[in-house]
Amino acid sequence: MKVHFTSKPAMTVHSRILTKDRIVYLLAGMKPFKYPGGRSRIAYIGTSKRGARRIASSAAFRADEVFSKRGSKQMEVFIASCSAKPGLKSWKYLERALLAQFLAWYRGLPFCNKQGQKYKFDEKLMRMFRLKALHRILMRFDGPK
Repeated sequence: MKVHFTSKPAMTVHSRILTKDRIVYLLAGMKPFKYPGGRSRIAYIGTSKRGARRIASSAAFRADEVFSKRGSKQMEVFIASCSAKPGLKSWKYLERALLAQFLAWYRGLPFCNKQGQKYKFDEKLMRMFRLKALHRILMRFDGPK
């Protein structure tokens, strides 16, 4: 039998992700996807209480949906986190804020997300996160208009 080996890694895990359990992660394609308000490489925005294990299973679960898009052959996973506050699930609010901004900019959720259609960037989120920081994250994945 022939043995095949790919020179590119299928998955790379950095030590930074192992230090935090409660994080927000973004699945992004290599080419931008079309949304009603523009183009973005983001396919999914999710949250994890279990760290890297959840991210790996989520990426594997959503791979078929991402790769079914025309020209999509590779997917990357990025991590976003924020400082913790006692008694507050800050990582969930960060996910909600990113989804609300994505919804406002692109007039639709990332195509792998099912929940969050009614999210809005309200006063509570405004007090928790700087809009500029959220814009910086989303702009990194912005495609040509």
